[in-house]
Amino acid sequence: MLPDEGFTSAASMITTRLTEGAPLDDVIAYLRSEGFGQIDSMKLLMHSAGLSLAEAKHAIDASPAWQDRRESNDALRRDLWEAAQTMADATDPAITGGPSTGHKRV
Repeated sequence: MLPDEGFTSAASMITTRLTEGAPLDDVIAYLRSEGFGQIDSMKLLMHSAGLSLAEAKHAIDASPAWQDRRESNDALRRDLWEAAQTMADATDPAITGGPSTGHKRV
């Protein structure tokens, strides 16, 4: 979690970079290089770029800067879904569906 002064400083920097025309992927790469995690980066994008939570999450997930984490995040989501499905099947076998990775199928 960012302290208030860190959030304000980072938000100002992001707003300036985006206003100057920096690509969103470059801003995300900068945030990661500066040590910001995925959640703080999403918060900053929501605040500074006016993105919704879903848009900020998708931007982070799709960013080349976070590609190394995407596969492990997807695997975690699948594992959690399978565990939840196993528990649901034990109590209500009528529940069906699949995990949401948060990524759009192309």
